[in-house]
Amino acid sequence: MLLESIEYPIDLPYSVSFSNVAEEDFHYHNELEILLILKGKTNCKIHNVHYSLKKGDVLIVDTKDMHRIFGSTPDIIMLDMYVDLEFYNDLYPDIDYMIFACEDYSKTSTLKYQDLQKKVSVLKHHIAKAALAYIREKENASLPMDCINDLIFTLVNQFQGFFIEDNKFKADRGGQSDIDFSRLYKIIKYIYLNYDKRITLEDLADIVYLSPYYISHLIKNTSGLSFQNFLNYVRLEYAEKLLVEDRLTLTQISESCGFSSLPYFNKCFRAWYNMTPAQYRKQLNPCERCSHGPFSKEMAVSLLETYIIARRSKMDNRLLSKSSHHIFIPVKYNYRTGKLFKKTFPLKILLSSYEDIFILNYQKERLQRLDSFIIELDCRLLCENRSKQEAMDILIALQSLKLPLQIACTEQAPDELTENMIKALNIPLISSEPSEAGAYYDSGAIYSVCSALSNIVKNPHDGVKLSGQYKALFTPEGLITPFYSVYSVFSGIDGIITELRDQYMIVKNEDIIYVMIFNEDRESKLKAHIHIKDIWGKRLIIEKTYGEKHNFYDSQKALGFPRILTDSMKAYINDASSGSISFSFTEAKETMDLDFEMDPNTFTYIEIRN
Repeated sequence: MLLESIEYPIDLPYSVSFSNVAEEDFHYHNELEILLILKGKTNCKIHNVHYSLKKGDVLIVDTKDMHRIFGSTPDIIMLDMYVDLEFYNDLYPDIDYMIFACEDYSKTSTLKYQDLQKKVSVLKHHIAKAALAYIREKENASLPMDCINDLIFTLVNQFQGFFIEDNKFKADRGGQSDIDFSRLYKIIKYIYLNYDKRITLEDLADIVYLSPYYISHLIKNTSGLSFQNFLNYVRLEYAEKLLVEDRLTLTQISESCGFSSLPYFNKCFRAWYNMTPAQYRKQLNPCERCSHGPFSKEMAVSLLETYIIARRSKMDNRLLSKSSHHIFIPVKYNYRTGKLFKKTFPLKILLSSYEDIFILNYQKERLQRLDSFIIELDCRLLCENRSKQEAMDILIALQSLKLPLQIACTEQAPDELTENMIKALNIPLISSEPSEAGAYYDSGAIYSVCSALSNIVKNPHDGVKLSGQYKALFTPEGLITPFYSVYSVFSGIDGIITELRDQYMIVKNEDIIYVMIFNEDRESKLKAHIHIKDIWGKRLIIEKTYGEKHNFYDSQKALGFPRILTDSMKAYINDASSGSISFSFTEAKETMDLDFEMDPNTFTYIEIRN
């Protein structure tokens, strides 16, 4: 029996082991298999394609692909990972039929080749991280699930594209849209489920509601094969399995795999395998699985650890966080698990000087537009060199603004009289660590909303100053900053965070789905495809985008950096800093797909309302 079953000793959708297989016969399984060569050399054959593998190579064996290992050197050590993709069907539709490829591009393009190597380095990092988390599962029970989710996310967003060249599957050359990939895999799924029947372009066109002409070009442009050649390839995969099993005649195999005649089967087989089916069957040499001598698991683990990318520099951070220029964002509408958004990202405004109190009154109207925030007054402003009457005047003036306020005790606690005044006015008194606003970005002022968002996400409890040059809501001239724009978005969000990744965040409540996408890359555009399941009926979609130019600095630059800003100039600059907004309605029938193309250094905020 060619089909092998995989056991999962731990209650996880994947398993990990080290192996030193010298030789094994053809087999397949319903799981995705990932091989990472840690030491030595080996050979792998997936159907008719031969791979020579050495230390550092990674190979993905898709579900149900027939394969075998042979010709391993005596020092071979491999990481073998199996993943149950059915576990991810809710999030990634048709993942069972995705064809993952990480083999080299044609090296005619040095930049594309280098880009692929960077992506493969990130893939190996996530493979190693998931494997080590599995091995050390007892140390942190929740970590393996987080790690395998990251690995699947990387595979889907970086490696689901493929191109067949010289009868070999190679990594996608780029240029295809998310919606084209979605259509392609619906077509591939249909072909794999109906390969033994007569299939026409018209049949495929009915599945994705497009013309046969469009379908023909879609298959050719995304896979490199014509429709008929791709169909024949799928049929040959099944035919090869039957040849290896050696239970049916060639005529029976031809008929059961959907070929119109035995001569046509022979012709198609020779085109891919450079031999006839009879010659292929004759050269088969069945064998038992055998391994080389024992090896140290500790050594295998130490070899695996070398593929973890240490976050020691901005370059390493960039490599790991720059997940993709082409991302698929799955949303399951009824998925409710996660942290509360408002607790995860409290909006805290820090008053650090006496002048802030005057600015607070001046900016009262803009602050009232924020739905939820807290003003934190440093207790030192009430205690240092001020009479009790002055402290009381400050507190009464703040309370009269009718803005949420709390007093923070950092380095200095209030004396008994001041504390009694605070309590008499029913103002919360809290203990707080000194906050260093802007500490994450040492480069100084932040001019883009995307950068401000990144700062807040990485330092959610730091808070922002009310006014100033760095990490403040308003400039000294009273202009709104990128931090004000992020606060204005975040203040209107209420729900549970169901996904938080390097490039997007999803928050949901009973009525609204919030999707925030951040393209921090300063050079490349980002294409994002949002796929929402379990959603029905008419929906209002609100989209707000903050691009690189939506900031006070560029607006002043356009005005020639005037020495004095008039009220009309300030109104113009603030309006230009407020992003662009659009509204649309759509009808959802179980699923909804949205596509966005984002410029470099851009933040896009999407609300999907009932």
